[in-house]
Amino acid sequence: MDELQAFRARIDELDERLLDLLAQRFEVCREIAAHKAAARIPIMQPGRVAEVKRKAIENGRSRGLAESFMAALYDLVIAQACRIEDEILKAAGERAD
Repeated sequence: MDELQAFRARIDELDERLLDLLAQRFEVCREIAAHKAAARIPIMQPGRVAEVKRKAIENGRSRGLAESFMAALYDLVIAQACRIEDEILKAAGERAD
């Protein structure tokens, strides 16, 4: 049982690191949204979205992660990033009125 606890502790530590990285990624998304609002750049950049997802799938595959998992994961990550950008751009638009 001690060995199982050690494995679980390692997973808990990795989960914390993963969450920290996601929080950092979404903070950069907030910075991007603020830049887009100031520069009046459209939120949706379909080419960029496709590129990010393609890279994630390739990088995941090279690490032994299933393509379907990476595609689903990045669908969620990209959807969250878009929600963040929408909120920031909406707030910027409301302030500009």
